[in-house]
Amino acid sequence: MNLRSIVVSVFLPAIIPLAATAQSPPKVRTKTKLEPPPLESALAIPTRSTDGVISSVLAVNPEIPLGPSDVLKGYETGMTAIAERVSAELASISQAARLGHITRDQAEYLTQERYQLAAMQYQVLATLHDSLAHEMIQASARSHAPPGNNAGTIVVVQPPLGIEGKSR
Repeated sequence: MNLRSIVVSVFLPAIIPLAATAQSPPKVRTKTKLEPPPLESALAIPTRSTDGVISSVLAVNPEIPLGPSDVLKGYETGMTAIAERVSAELASISQAARLGHITRDQAEYLTQERYQLAAMQYQVLATLHDSLAHEMIQASARSHAPPGNNAGTIVVVQPPLGIEGKSR
């Protein structure tokens, strides 16, 4: 036998009972007699501090779905954020060029790149904004139009075939 198997055979019987007792589940304490809370504490008038805690727990902000006007405001906010962000980026690029951290060619390239990116993002938001605004105007016009009004209907009248089909 080698030394390793001897050490394992000697210490293993001593370690197993220790490991079994170390992993035994904790004892659960149970009361044989449950006592209700004192009557004074159950009938006590809640104080302002507990009212504040309860109101903060019960204060739930319901999630209301956004309406079209909210989405329009979101587009406008996004367009404003794009303008502010590109302004800050261009200012940092010009400052870096002034301080000599980047060359003039790099500054021109970065300025053009940031401007084009911001212009594309702005155009996307502006298109979405205009499209939604147009749909809102159409929906408003449809809802305010009288039910029998067919002002938007186009009628095309074709000439009879006999007149065009004759050859002389």
